Amino acid sequence: MKSGFTKSRQLLLVAVVLLVLILSNGAFLWREVSRLQNDALIINYAGIMRGSIQRACNHELAGRRAGAAFEQIDEIMSNFEERKPGFEIKMFEERFFKELQELKASWGLLKEQIARFRLSPDAINRERVLATCEQCWVASNRLVFATQYASEAKLDVLEYVFILIVLNVIAVLIIIDLIRNYVRQQLEFAAHHDQLTGAFNRYSYSIALDHEIKRSRRYGSPLALLLFDIDNFKAVNDTHGHKAGDSVIEEIAYIVKGQIRDSDSLSRVGGEEFAVIAAESDRGRAAAMAEKLRGLIQEHRFRPAGRVTVSFGVAALGEDDTADTLFRRADAALYRAKEGGRNRVECS
Repeated sequence: MKSGFTKSRQLLLVAVVLLVLILSNGAFLWREVSRLQNDALIINYAGIMRGSIQRACNHELAGRRAGAAFEQIDEIMSNFEERKPGFEIKMFEERFFKELQELKASWGLLKEQIARFRLSPDAINRERVLATCEQCWVASNRLVFATQYASEAKLDVLEYVFILIVLNVIAVLIIIDLIRNYVRQQLEFAAHHDQLTGAFNRYSYSIALDHEIKRSRRYGSPLALLLFDIDNFKAVNDTHGHKAGDSVIEEIAYIVKGQIRDSDSLSRVGGEEFAVIAAESDRGRAAAMAEKLRGLIQEHRFRPAGRVTVSFGVAALGEDDTADTLFRRADAALYRAKEGGRNRVECS
């Protein structure tokens, strides 16, 4: 039972860890989605610079001053360089600023060419402005593409994070279902079994014996009941303590469970009293089983109790027996074994 609840706690721990992962991944997803909105603004600002450069060139070549466009482009570049709020790049930052520096260099050259064109608007300076404007156009395009690439890469990451969250949620639901089923099984086991030994408890013993009696009547098969009790068990507790006494009870149950058949059942029906329901066993076979178990327990060395013995009472199901009368006959045989000196088998 302890191991069962240990396993359920382990499963619960895994579920908690997965829930923490879900929450952290969800927070990351929420943050990155918010940043995607910022990325959209960055792409927009990069596009504004690209368009403003073209308009500035067109206006200047047409003889119209484009001072406002110059200021707008310089301000956006400055905001990017200073990483002001709304202008931060979180992914592929190195690539973005490399493209930004190239655009800034081309833009600085373009401003110089425009200044010369204002002083001398001849064909040569016009061609220089157009050529440098084309360089700025290419550089601004690369900047826009770098920003878009960063956003698309971020979307790929978010897709994987979302899939991970979904998988974690599914895993948590599965684990919760496993925990619920496991705890239900453990509670059902605890309701029908003795916590110390794992043997059936008195309630399950009654159900099992009634079932085997009905089965025996239906098919005409033999059935026997073995009751056994630990001899001088009070002395074990008084001398070595209750913990040692519990250890003796647990070890005896382990020995018996290792020897009886799958069709038989072991029940703890009292403090140090046990019952074995032996299906398909007549009086002689049940007595032989009891004698074998008695000998094995006698030969076993219990720590720290040392040698411990048990007494058996055996009764085979008779035609008029009920569960109560069968138990009373086996109990009477057990009493005779105790009165006869203990560490022996008596049959009814």
